[in-house]
Amino acid sequence: MSKSISLFIPVLAFLWCVVSSSQQHLVCKNIDDVFAGDGLAETQPRRSRLQGPPGKMGSKGERGIRGLPGIEGSPGRVDYDRVDGIIHEKITNSLGVVNSTIAELMRNLSTLLSEWEELKPTITELKRKEAAAEDDCRRRGGLLYSGKCFTTHISSAENISYERAIAECAKQRALLTEIHDRVQQTELYNFSLTKMPNGTSSVYIWLGMEYKSSTSTLLYRSGMKRHSDQFQWVPGYPRSSSSSKYMAMFIKKDDSSGIGIWNYGNSSSLHGVMCEKET
Repeated sequence: MSKSISLFIPVLAFLWCVVSSSQQHLVCKNIDDVFAGDGLAETQPRRSRLQGPPGKMGSKGERGIRGLPGIEGSPGRVDYDRVDGIIHEKITNSLGVVNSTIAELMRNLSTLLSEWEELKPTITELKRKEAAAEDDCRRRGGLLYSGKCFTTHISSAENISYERAIAECAKQRALLTEIHDRVQQTELYNFSLTKMPNGTSSVYIWLGMEYKSSTSTLLYRSGMKRHSDQFQWVPGYPRSSSSSKYMAMFIKKDDSSGIGIWNYGNSSSLHGVMCEKET
């Protein structure tokens, strides 16, 4: 009986609130509170209406399994006319570039051929002069090397002074030979071997450079200088004396030991001289 009365009282209160809405604040009460007195309302706490900041994101989960393959689509359609057009366009463009390049090469070739025709007489004349100079040099018993004719005057006796050597070259309208490097030194040395008198095993011949001991350099008529280590010297040379500035070359027929160039005073007399003449 008491339980029925407990259920009836809230209903009656609700009806009264509906009828007398203007005095609701004196009589009405939340139904949840009414039921709470008898233990009939929900016993769970109310959810907070304020939301706090989000928490830290958790770790990435495992990757799921791969899905099933989709339905195979219908076969594609090739536009062969469009493909043929693209290929034709590319080939045409490439051929245009190739033809332009060939045309430019042909123009250059034509220019070169014209220049060659113009140079032909000059080249022919230079060859003729070179051949004539070589023949003339050989008739005089000389060696044509780098546009110059080299000749020697060698005797078996040491009777040619420096002044006489200059005079011998002047007779041929030539000058004393200047050696510029080891290659030329070797060429002229081998040539001089063929000009040695019979019965002579070694000779000394005058050259045209001068040695400057203070700088260890060879001086040339043109004013050019070369360091002494660019040449092969007779062992013990060059001498450091300032008076030993004149140059000569030592030549041996059967033994190449001790050969090379050397510096000496001009008061001595040697076996010969080597001269050079422009061709």
